[in-house]
Amino acid sequence: MRIGNELWQGYFGYWQNRFIHHNILTIGYTAWDGYMNVGKGWDGYMNVGKGMVVCDVVDAIPLFIDWSVDAVTFNQAFVPQGQVVSYLQAMEVKKYVVSALYKAIATYDPTQAIVILIVGNSTVDINLLQNLGIPLAECYKQVQQRRVEFQPALTTVPRRDL
Repeated sequence: MRIGNELWQGYFGYWQNRFIHHNILTIGYTAWDGYMNVGKGWDGYMNVGKGMVVCDVVDAIPLFIDWSVDAVTFNQAFVPQGQVVSYLQAMEVKKYVVSALYKAIATYDPTQAIVILIVGNSTVDINLLQNLGIPLAECYKQVQQRRVEFQPALTTVPRRDL
């Protein structure tokens, strides 16, 4: 019997790829919104250019999760490049990780890729998402056009016990 990805990733505790896959439009929306200087960053100031998307997962991800049915509550924000170091220092991320992440942000193409930090289940996961299959501007456009559908993911939602 072959175990499906949802169960395999849940069983071994690595759920971040499925989380990204399930929420790519809103993550892409936040990345493009931050890059284009449209929204406000985690600290309330206007964003400027490159940076990273931070997803703070509120719900505990259970051992087994059906991503097609179960909703996962999370907050997301864009942290501009100039504020990444202080943001990560406040999270007490190790210096060598901060340095590597800052270098990735300085060199990635924000029109084609996303630097993402996911905090959840007592872990911090950092990824450079490339070759998304959908342009970031299109993520932004789709979420804008279907805003009601995505509203829970774009605002703070009360915690839901799974």
